[in-house]
Amino acid sequence: MKLGKLVKLGGFRSGVAFSGPLVQVRWHSGLRNLIRGVTKNLFAGCGYRLSWALGGITAAFLISILPFLGVVFASGWARALAGVAALLAIALHAYLIWPTPVSPLYALTQPLGALIFCYMMLRSTAITLWRGGVDWRDTFYPLDELKRGLV
Repeated sequence: MKLGKLVKLGGFRSGVAFSGPLVQVRWHSGLRNLIRGVTKNLFAGCGYRLSWALGGITAAFLISILPFLGVVFASGWARALAGVAALLAIALHAYLIWPTPVSPLYALTQPLGALIFCYMMLRSTAITLWRGGVDWRDTFYPLDELKRGLV
């Protein structure tokens, strides 16, 4: 996160590219390790601002979960509009993973992924605020220093 911020502050641009089979990295093995692994990062991605974290959770809920609930529980026009929103969410997800070797059928798991994301963001925010900072590689980084960018 810090490296990306320094690149932007230095006036440089960053980007993302698909390497195909040329470069592969195993980020986290299993859901439990993924959840633990992003605990220090998700709240940091919000600049350690509670309002941004809650806004991200709210946006994920409204865009990626609520339409699917509307398909199940709403009726009439509300159900139809929720269906359109759910199909658009699935289509966007499938479009974004199309260039990767991942099956576009994984787009059907979007509401589950959004629920997991909301949990991870809540967990990251709560643990960071509760502890007053972040643990990384056996070192504790206080929240006030992280907010001031001293770390």
